[in-house]
Amino acid sequence: MLENQIEKESFNLESTEPAGFWIRVAAYLIDFLVLLVLVVASMFVKTAALYFVVLIPMLLYKPLLEGLLGGTAGKLALGMRVINPEGEKIGIVGGLVRSAIFLLPQIPGTMLKMKMLEQGISPFDTEAMATFQQSTMMLNVANLGLTAVAIISCIVVAFTLRKRGLHDMIADTYVIKLDKGND
Repeated sequence: MLENQIEKESFNLESTEPAGFWIRVAAYLIDFLVLLVLVVASMFVKTAALYFVVLIPMLLYKPLLEGLLGGTAGKLALGMRVINPEGEKIGIVGGLVRSAIFLLPQIPGTMLKMKMLEQGISPFDTEAMATFQQSTMMLNVANLGLTAVAIISCIVVAFTLRKRGLHDMIADTYVIKLDKGND
């Protein structure tokens, strides 16, 4: 039933109100809490196979939910939808394109975690972590640089007319509020 309702959901972009910066931050915090169990679990895994079991849902959460349902748990809970210019949901490909800017920092981050697992380094061993971080400086720099791009993409939301981040502009998507002017 929910699938049929969401499948038929469509909006006239001209009559919608964009979701602002702070409500999107609130949605992110809800999503963070939803994923927190997996994030914490990833800190304790000791094998690459188990790490990927934990990593896959974290990576697919945003693109699949935004593509298929029109928003992550946080966006849906706060009455927002991610739509394309035609007012429809963005689909899986749209979700992946929109999320790419957030997924890119995961590549060096995953490589770092895999190296840690190979070397048997615990994230809780501060001495070993310090040595490890020095030996993997380029991956750390790549991770930080890509993370900075993702953060900048989010900050841009506060300064654009339709409250679009770089990720929205790249994917040609809009995040709208459902409570006003949606026919």
